[in-house]
Order: sequence, then C-alpha cells, then structure tokens
Amino acid sequence: MNHINKESALASSPQIAQDWVKRSQEERISLVQEELKKNKECSDFVVTEAGENGQITLLIERTISAGVRGSMLLDLEQALKNSIDKGITVWLVPVGDKSKLRNLRGIQIKPEI
Repeated sequence: MNHINKESALASSPQIAQDWVKRSQEERISLVQEELKKNKECSDFVVTEAGENGQITLLIERTISAGVRGSMLLDLEQALKNSIDKGITVWLVPVGDKSKLRNLRGIQIKPEI
C-alpha cells in the first residue's frame, strides 16, 4: 500500500521544461489536444488554456459523475505528464449549476471566484 509520508508531502512539484515554456499558447493547446484525441474517454474535452506554468485548463461539456471524473482526470494528468511534460497539471473550467429543477424555480448558484 502506498501511503503519503512527510517526505513526499514536502517534496517540490516537478518543474516545467524549457521546451514547453518556449512554445506558443496555440502550440501547447494543439499538443495537448492531440494527446486527448488518443483517449476515447477524453476525446471530446476542449483545452481552453495551456499556460507556460504547465497548468492546462479543460472544458468538459458532458456530465460525468464526480467519482468517475476525479479518477479520469488523475489518469489523464499522469498520461500528459508521461507523454508531454512532467510538470503539467490539469484544471477544469468551473461550470454553473446544471440542475433543471433549480433553474426552473429561478434559483441560481454562483460559483465562488
């Protein structure tokens, strides 16, 4: 069993390679989008940002349960680290409340900014 210990908790995060930093935003997005197409579960994800700092922001239009989404994104992040750059981190675009019942009643839940 792999437990988190103090040493791993205090370890520095992997740094982004200069090859990633030197690329334009469009090149980084294209590179990540090509990797997403290789995975059928992620082929419809849209890369909205791919910053110099390695943070990749994805937009997911379809509904995925939280349990499935979490492990899917962790697996995706690891695959991107292995294939593109070890310093990559994956983030999601915040999406508003999709509840049809709450929307019908006029209740809106605003995401925290």
